[in-house]
Amino acid sequence: MSNPGRRNTVYLLAAVLWYALANYLSGRHFLPGCSFAELRPQVCLPIFMGIYFGPLFGFVTGALGDSLGYLMAGTNPLPIWHWALANGLMGGIAGLARYFHARRVTTLKGMQTVYLLLLLSTSLPFLFSSGVEVLLGHVPPGKGFSFLFLPIFITDAMFAIILMPLCMLAARLLVMTIPTGIFLMTTYLTSVVVLCTFAGSMITVWGRQALSAIAARDLYMLGMMALLVIIVGFAVAAYFVRRITHPILELTAAADSIAQGQYEGIPQLNDLKERSDELGRLASAFKVMLSMVRKREETLKAEVRQLHIEIDSAHQKQEVSKIVGSDYFKALKSRADQLRIKEHE
Repeated sequence: MSNPGRRNTVYLLAAVLWYALANYLSGRHFLPGCSFAELRPQVCLPIFMGIYFGPLFGFVTGALGDSLGYLMAGTNPLPIWHWALANGLMGGIAGLARYFHARRVTTLKGMQTVYLLLLLSTSLPFLFSSGVEVLLGHVPPGKGFSFLFLPIFITDAMFAIILMPLCMLAARLLVMTIPTGIFLMTTYLTSVVVLCTFAGSMITVWGRQALSAIAARDLYMLGMMALLVIIVGFAVAAYFVRRITHPILELTAAADSIAQGQYEGIPQLNDLKERSDELGRLASAFKVMLSMVRKREETLKAEVRQLHIEIDSAHQKQEVSKIVGSDYFKALKSRADQLRIKEHE
């Protein structure tokens, strides 16, 4: 096995052990009204392994790490295989991000893809495992949705949405361009405002003992509403970020074309100059500067061509002068004059 292969295997084993230990520790305290779901910020580990190394690494980290966590707690993981599978699918689905964009996320579309996969990876696998619990008769359908799927999905999705962009930044998988930077700032502000409003409302209405006073089912329904508000906020933020940054990116593309000497056929400027805002005035100024730069370049090229002609002419005269002034040419000319005199005699 090559050195990179051995290094990746070491990373995988370390991630599995860390995920197992984190699941063991978090499994000691469950969420209100739940006997299985707990707060798990460590869900970012299999998700990150999937995004960084690929779906297989994410799947192995989630599935094997979850099974080892059960063994650490003294629980046989075989009867609850579907939960280990769900943890593996969480990392595997997130790892599909590698197939939708380049390794490093630099665009708004790439950020939207990452967030969509985060939501899918924290919802679909656990919807499946909760459904298996219902099919096996371990919980009734209503309880399986309200006290298994909802708390797991809400908490895991919140942790993934908040922590994963930071992990990607630290690993240089996310590049802070204008679109990604504005989108991240907007999404974080949206998340903080919604979560603070949610917590403040519970404390205001139900007092400091809110978690014990409010019914667990209502708590998770409110949490689901808060998550939906955040998701809608992300969609709205993406829409406005695109409208704000698209003209800037178009101007950047036009500037790149001008830098490469392409002065004709720049449709970005023609479209943008019709705008009535500052960007429209900037595009119009670009058009004026483009025309001036093109004229100056054409004038400069004409002057350079004329200079080449003058230099060539001067060089030719200099060479002729050297030939005429040489002793050999003088002797040859004298010999030619003597031959002409003899012909006339």
